[in-house]
Amino acid sequence: MIDLPEWPGPNGATPRVLDFGGFLEPSGGAEVQRLNRMGSRYAITISLPPLTNKKHGRIWVNRLLKGQQEGARIEYPLLDFYPGVPGNFVVDGAGQAGKILNIRGGTPQYAFYEGQPFSLEIDGQHYLDFIAEGAVADASGDAAITLTQMLRAEPGDGDALHFAKPMIEGFIRGDQLSWELALDRTVGLSFELHESR
Repeated sequence: MIDLPEWPGPNGATPRVLDFGGFLEPSGGAEVQRLNRMGSRYAITISLPPLTNKKHGRIWVNRLLKGQQEGARIEYPLLDFYPGVPGNFVVDGAGQAGKILNIRGGTPQYAFYEGQPFSLEIDGQHYLDFIAEGAVADASGDAAITLTQMLRAEPGDGDALHFAKPMIEGFIRGDQLSWELALDRTVGLSFELHESR
């Protein structure tokens, strides 16, 4: 897994859902039903400011080329959202599935906000998701959070959650990876990253 550079960071991002659910639309006019399937995940398109080819552009291009083959990881942009001081939340108990996740070990009374991004790290792999409903940790730093997507892998007891610095990881996708070399010795880059699981 290739860690993409933290600096210079993106100047634009367009996240989207890779939805594996669907709609059942009967031909006879009956009620339309939504079929939700496990495995829905996220993708993000990132654009970068002009980078000098002498250093930053060269490094970004190299890491994207490697990330196309080995996978890449980048911090999910928080923009104006400040996550506060969440502490070190971990999964509380093995065998969890669905959209409710019991967690422990964080800052007492920490508030989770609807739409707040976070990543769950299972065996070194980050899974991006969002808080579906606001919640508050209890005085011991324990909480039950509701996820936007169903869990895509079974977390183990003690697996880490990242609220202060959520990550998205997967493969660099697209028909081809290309970059622009401008006459002013800068490199123009944009790329798309899809979570692989």
